[in-house]
Amino acid sequence: MLEIEKNGEKVTYHDEFYSVSRDGEHWIRLTDGCFRSCWNCYTPKEVKVYDLPEIRENKVRFLDQNFIYAHPEPLKLIQSLPKKLNGRVIRYMFYSGLDFTLFNQELLNAMKKARVGRFNNEGNYINGLSIAWDRSIEEKEQISKAIDMMLEAGYSRRGIQVRMLCNGKVSYSECMDKLAFLFKKKVMIDDCWFNNQKRGSVKPVYWTAEQCEAFGECCRANNVAVMQNQHKGLIRIFERLFKLLLPLAQIQEGGNGVPPTLKSVGIPPTIL
Repeated sequence: MLEIEKNGEKVTYHDEFYSVSRDGEHWIRLTDGCFRSCWNCYTPKEVKVYDLPEIRENKVRFLDQNFIYAHPEPLKLIQSLPKKLNGRVIRYMFYSGLDFTLFNQELLNAMKKARVGRFNNEGNYINGLSIAWDRSIEEKEQISKAIDMMLEAGYSRRGIQVRMLCNGKVSYSECMDKLAFLFKKKVMIDDCWFNNQKRGSVKPVYWTAEQCEAFGECCRANNVAVMQNQHKGLIRIFERLFKLLLPLAQIQEGGNGVPPTLKSVGIPPTIL
């Protein structure tokens, strides 16, 4: 357990081994530590590795912060995961600890074979992985490659979920650019709000209230298109949304935000 001060706050960070069964799920920490030192994350750089405990439930959530980086043999660990408990298959999820910049095809193939996917809000298993894209649009080629590798491994496109930190230091304009890029990739977007705020009760921190509301609406529109396979028809709606919402992108700290355009993110114009 560590006391860490960051962003003007002091928090208690738990880096000790964790293995708890609750509500039909087994929550486990296999590793701790990350090399990035992101502005919004309290994870220390020191790496710690723990043994895989005996699996006690058929749903398992791993709580690692950067599993692929911190574990000395991530592929071997994935291949060693038990497949069944009490005659029923075991399904796994990494809650937040998969760094898409460290993906390789062999590891993703092993994850798919081991039934590593994700659980939705109801606890149902989804054939896809959940990854975080909290940094800049400059990583778009890396995340595109990561999505392609997940598809190659056998994960469903609509099962892939990309979490984006909103209302943070990455500007509204840049996040809109990222959202439009992911819209083309036809994957789910989970809008995660800075300081653990919840959708529907977000208080502006780095963005304005109007920007927070607009971005949330765009994420929901994207996810409806993914679930209902309506991307072709939704392009028309997104064109209108962008025309209405892009002026908000000019309201940035320092006034130097550059709004994205449909052309710049590759969404073709629609002839009405």
